[in-house]
Amino acid sequence: MTLNSKYNEAMEHIEVTPEMRNRILENIGNMDFAEKEQAKNVPFPNIKRFATLAACFAVMFVGALTLPDLLNSSHDLSTIGNNGIVEVSSVEALSETVDFEVVEPGNLPFKPENVVYTSYWAEMAEIVYTNGEQTAVFRKGIGSDDVSGDYNSYELTGKISVNNINVTLKGNDEAYTLAIWTDGAFAYSLALSEEIDETAWIKILQTMID
Repeated sequence: MTLNSKYNEAMEHIEVTPEMRNRILENIGNMDFAEKEQAKNVPFPNIKRFATLAACFAVMFVGALTLPDLLNSSHDLSTIGNNGIVEVSSVEALSETVDFEVVEPGNLPFKPENVVYTSYWAEMAEIVYTNGEQTAVFRKGIGSDDVSGDYNSYELTGKISVNNINVTLKGNDEAYTLAIWTDGAFAYSLALSEEIDETAWIKILQTMID
């Protein structure tokens, strides 16, 4: 299964935790729906349209239960989605948008040709690296809940420690495609389109975990 297929399958089961629900609704309630001067909203490619739509429906469902006045406002679904998900041009701009530091992974198993930096409601930062069929997706989000969006079953699960941080690796056969960890304040994930062994994962994670 390709990473794109995994992404689409995962987004069919998107969940909004109570912690994220409260913060998202607070962000929407305080949102300035005028266009931001320093961050440009960019249409998503097809792979992200499903994530955007699913997340927006989740927000609307929660709002129907807790904030009926919000649903009576003049802002439609697309307006909420467009103002909550923003693409920027660099990791520095991404850090400013989410208001927490984002450090890019090093020692990836391929040299990226294209990089896309995205903020989700200032709750989660995502960086997508691509080179042909090779893909890496890094995420950092507020809180300790899993932010990978990956609900697939894996044959292999490994546990490693990098600079006193416990990391869970998931994959098949004898290698791994997904790493998940948290430092308590933030949750992290890195998903690769191709499996790599534990030693290669440690080299990547050491560039990100102090």
